[in-house]
Amino acid sequence: MLNGKNLEQGFVSDLKKSQKIDLFYRQMFDVLVQNSHISMYILKGTSFSYVNNHFCNLTGYTEEELLVGGITIDNIIHPSDLSFVRERIMKKNNNQETDSRYRVRVNKKDGKLLHVEINSTKTIRNGEAVLFGTVFDVTEEVTASNLLKDNQERFKSLFYNNPDGIFALDMEGLFTEINPACEMLTGYSTHELINTSFAPLVLSEELPKAVRNFEIAKQGIATKYEISVIRRDGKRRNLEISNFPKKLDDEIIGVYGIAKDITEKNEQKKLMEELVFFDSLTKLPNRKLFEIRLEKVLLLSTENESKTTVLFLDLDRFKYINDSLGHYLGDEFLKIVSQRLTENVEETDTVGRFGGDEFAILIPNSDYQKVVKMAEQLNQALAEPFDIMGHSLTVSASIGIAFSSGSVESVDGLIKKADTAMYYTKKYGKNNYTFYSDEMEQKNAYKLKIEKGLKSAIQNQELVLYYQPITLLKTGEISGMEALIRWKHPDLGLVPPDNFIPISEESGQIISIGKWVLHSACSQNKEWQNLGYSPFKICVNISAIQLQNKNFVEMVKTVLQETGLDSMWLELEITESTLMEDTKTLKDNLLNLKKLGLSMSIDDFGTGYTSLSYLRQFSFDKVKIDRSFVSDIGNNLQGKAITSTIISLAHKLGMGVVAEGIEDEMQLSFLNEEDCDEGQGYYFSHPLPADLHELSHNTKKY
Repeated sequence: MLNGKNLEQGFVSDLKKSQKIDLFYRQMFDVLVQNSHISMYILKGTSFSYVNNHFCNLTGYTEEELLVGGITIDNIIHPSDLSFVRERIMKKNNNQETDSRYRVRVNKKDGKLLHVEINSTKTIRNGEAVLFGTVFDVTEEVTASNLLKDNQERFKSLFYNNPDGIFALDMEGLFTEINPACEMLTGYSTHELINTSFAPLVLSEELPKAVRNFEIAKQGIATKYEISVIRRDGKRRNLEISNFPKKLDDEIIGVYGIAKDITEKNEQKKLMEELVFFDSLTKLPNRKLFEIRLEKVLLLSTENESKTTVLFLDLDRFKYINDSLGHYLGDEFLKIVSQRLTENVEETDTVGRFGGDEFAILIPNSDYQKVVKMAEQLNQALAEPFDIMGHSLTVSASIGIAFSSGSVESVDGLIKKADTAMYYTKKYGKNNYTFYSDEMEQKNAYKLKIEKGLKSAIQNQELVLYYQPITLLKTGEISGMEALIRWKHPDLGLVPPDNFIPISEESGQIISIGKWVLHSACSQNKEWQNLGYSPFKICVNISAIQLQNKNFVEMVKTVLQETGLDSMWLELEITESTLMEDTKTLKDNLLNLKKLGLSMSIDDFGTGYTSLSYLRQFSFDKVKIDRSFVSDIGNNLQGKAITSTIISLAHKLGMGVVAEGIEDEMQLSFLNEEDCDEGQGYYFSHPLPADLHELSHNTKKY
C-alpha cells in the first residue's frame, strides 16, 4: 500500500522525467533552428528578440548586436524599402493581415547590398503581438532577372529603334516579326507583312539568290548578300541582307535577317565608277577600263591559244564638224557615233572612248575574216548620214587593226600597234582600215619634223612660257600662276604643247625641256617677288617621264637653290595618266618631293585615269577639275553632278579644288555655290607672256 510519501516521491520523479524530455526537445529544436540553412527571426516592434546563426551570417551582424546592440530593421532594410516594410508591420499589428511574403533590399554590415525574400507571420506571445519569419537570399535570382530584363529592354530598343530593317522568318519563309524600319523599307505595315512570305517583295530575277541564302541560313550558316526589292509604291530599293539562324534550345526554328538600305550608296558607287572607268560624255568604257578588260582577255587568249584584236578608230572630219557647228553639237554627234558603234559589235566585244574623236574596240577570240567583216561594217554604219538637231552630217573613220602576238603581247603594245595602223590609214586614205605590220612606217612626216626640231629648240631660244592666273573664287585674289610652254617653230609657227610634248616624252627630250621650264618659271616668280608683288605659287606641269627619272628630285632642289625661290611658292602639277606609271621610282619621287616643302596637285582630274586608291597613297594638296566637266556645267545636270562630286570627294580627303576652263559667270556662280576653292580660265585671263600681266603692288587681285 502506497503512503503519501511514496506518492510524492513518484510525482516528483515523473515531473523530473517530463522536464528532462521537455528540455531535450527544446534543445533539439534550438539546435535545428540555429543550424538551419534558412535565416529565421522573431521581431517585436522594430527590434529583434531572436535570430538564428544563418540570419547573423546573412546580415553580417552578431547575435549580440542584433538582440541587445541596438541594431534594428532601420539599420538593415535599405532606406528606399524601409517605409514599405514598416507599413507591412503596421498592418499585421492592426490585424489587417496575418501572413505576408515580399522582397526587399537589405544592407549587410560590410555595406554589401542583398536582395531577400521575407516570409512573415504574426502571433501572440505572453500577451504581446510578435512577428516571426524566414529570410531567403534571392540576390542571384534578382540579378539574373534584372539582367534578363535589361537584355530584353536592350533587345527591344535595338529591334524597334534600329534604322536597319530587322525581321524574323519561320522555316517556311513567313514573317513572324518585323521592326518599324521594315515598314519604311517596304511600304507595307506590320499587319500586312506578318505571316506572309518574303518572296513577293524580291525582284523576280533575284529571287533564286534570296531563296538560296535563306536555305543556307536554315542550315546554321550566316550569309550576307545584296538583292533588290519592290516597295508597295513600285519603287525599287537595293538592300544588303544578313541572314543567320534563329535558335531555340539549340534547335533552328527559323531565320533572322537584317536589311540595310544601300540604294544611295550604290548610286554613289555607280557615279564614282562612271567617273573613274567610264567616259562622262558617251558612257562608254574609258581607256582605264578598256585596258583592264584587254589585260584579262590577253591572259585568257594566251591560255586558250586564241587571237585578241584591237581596232583603233579616229573620226575623219570631226574637227571640221566641231569647229563649224560648235562643241555642243559636236558632243551630241559623238554620243550618236558611240551608239552606232555599239550597235555594230557583238555583246562580248568592248567599245571604248579614249578621248576626243578616238575610239577603240576589243574583240576577244577573233580571226582575220571576222575582223575584216567588222571593219567594213563599221565603215558602212558610220557612212550613213547623222541627223543632229536638224543638221544632216556625214563622217568616215580611219581604222587601225592589230592582232595579239602570243604571250609576249602587252596591253600598251597592242593598243599602240592599232594606233600606229590607224595613223597609217589616216595618212594614206581615210575611210578605210589597215592591219598593223612590223614594216609599217612608225611616224608621219609631221612627227619627224617635230622631233628633229625639238633637239635644238632650247639652244635656239624657241621655247617660251605663257602664264595663266589661278584665282581664289571667294575673294578674286590671285593664288598662283600656271606656267604653260609654247614653241615658236621657225617654219610651223606657234606650236601648242599637245603637238610636241608627247613626242618629247617618246624621245626622252622632255627631261631637258622640263628642267628649262621649271628653272624659267621659278626665276620669273622670284623676279615678281623682287619687284614687290605679293607672293603667289608658280604651278609647273610635270610628266611621267620626269617623275620616273631618279635624279628628278635633286634637280628640283637645285633649281630652287639657283633661283632663290622658297619651295612654298612652287606647285607641281601631275596629270592623272602619270599616276598609272605604278613604279617604285615614281612613288619615291612623289614622297621625296613633298619633303622639300612644295605643293602637288593632280591635273585634269576626272578624265578617267585615276584610281581612287592613289588619292590615299600620296599627299596631294589639290585636284584640278578637267575643263570638260566645267564646260558641261551649263549643258546638263550630270555635268553639275560630276563636278559637285569631285569637289565633295576632294574636300573629304583634305584637298583643295581648282576648276579649269572657267569661261562664264554661270560656271563661276555654280562653282562658288559648291565651295570650289580656286579657278582659272578665259573668264579671268588668257595665258599671256609674263610682261603682259598687269599685277598690282597693293593687292593680289588680278
